[in-house]
Amino acid sequence: MLVTLGTNQSIGANSSHTYTYSPQSFQRLFIKFDDGANIAKSTTRVTVQIGSRTICNGVSLEGLQGLSGMTCGFDQSGQDYRIVIDFGSHVLLGNDNLYVTVSTVLALDAVDCSAIVDSPGEYNPLKLTEYSDNTFTSENVYFALCYANAGSSIDEDNYVCEVRTATESSAPSFISSNNMYSMTAVSSEGGSRYGILVSKRLPQTTTFNYSSSAVTDSILVIQGLPKSNSAMSKARNSEMIAKSTVARSLR
Repeated sequence: MLVTLGTNQSIGANSSHTYTYSPQSFQRLFIKFDDGANIAKSTTRVTVQIGSRTICNGVSLEGLQGLSGMTCGFDQSGQDYRIVIDFGSHVLLGNDNLYVTVSTVLALDAVDCSAIVDSPGEYNPLKLTEYSDNTFTSENVYFALCYANAGSSIDEDNYVCEVRTATESSAPSFISSNNMYSMTAVSSEGGSRYGILVSKRLPQTTTFNYSSSAVTDSILVIQGLPKSNSAMSKARNSEMIAKSTVARSLR
């Protein structure tokens, strides 16, 4: 179900605001930045935590806008940005709460935050991590989006990024990654600014290595997280309860 975490929240310069909620499970996050001035996307960041576990590590609005373009065709503007993040489905245990923190360098006039929570029976937790290192290894990678955090175009960034797993390796150019993004994304806005380096159904531990001279300086990865027995049990129970309320002819 859709729930509101906060509306029209003003956030001062060099500060942050945390939205909280106490669901049984958490699936998707929506944030709208409705501002009277241009928003500094590279220094506006989103952190998401469930209890003490971080599932989105202060990812820039620039990166989140590119990720949202994969599923949302909204025409972004300098004074109206909207993002949607799919976290798969997390089950909250014990006294866990959901925390969404928006931090900014420039003051924001009005930020709206909402979420999809408590979808019964779902449990496939995902994590978002943004890297600014030129060489790094990330576990259980499903998807990797590359970009310049300053918002520069990368469609002519003729450097390569070596991508290696235990079973394969390649070295696509950022030009090729941008071609893939521009022909895959739902939104045409920002089509020159992003690239896809990894997109697969089976998550694998993946190493990335590229030159510090490249225009591209950030990679956002979507990772699968291990599933706990207690969370799986809670997800199954919620599914059974939901099914008990459904007419037999619809099961």
